Amino acid sequence: MDLARYRDLSFEALNEASLSLLYRWLQQPHIREFYHKKCIPSWEEMRAEYLQRLNPDWPTRCFLSYSNSIPMGYIQVYRVADYPEYAAMIGEDHGISLDLFIGDTDFMGNRWGRLMLLKFLTEVAFPRFHAEDVCWIYHDRLNHRALSASQAVGFRHVREFTEEGDRKELLVLGRDDAMALASAVVNG
Repeated sequence: MDLARYRDLSFEALNEASLSLLYRWLQQPHIREFYHKKCIPSWEEMRAEYLQRLNPDWPTRCFLSYSNSIPMGYIQVYRVADYPEYAAMIGEDHGISLDLFIGDTDFMGNRWGRLMLLKFLTEVAFPRFHAEDVCWIYHDRLNHRALSASQAVGFRHVREFTEEGDRKELLVLGRDDAMALASAVVNG
């Protein structure tokens, strides 16, 4: 992995001022293909949904990712146990889970997803949820970019399941494995 680009990545908690950027990203075809693909929420619907996520008591923590102060993507993390329906769907009841996408198309196709995923896991997600030792992520089986990025970080296949008629692939990564890979990236 690219150490210089890894170091240039940073994360900021989502705030009300960044919702218009998030809304623009959610309209893009490469995001709609696998995220909010059934219908495009209106500005008012999206704003209401994400405003509640800004509440410190909301179980999902949402962030924008930046490279050299340029917003490039969105990522969110939550405890699986805080969402029982989700836990039942993936067949797991512990650990954390996350969702992410590259919003700025200038950052697509250059391995930014794997850099963003690894740095977020080791510097934000696992430290925030220090009692959890695994992270679950799932992707549409047709989302080869996302599957490739997750596998490059060390996520391994657990099982397939169906969500709203679409086949998904569930993957898992342990905290220790993520920390070891991040250490290897930083220390060469």
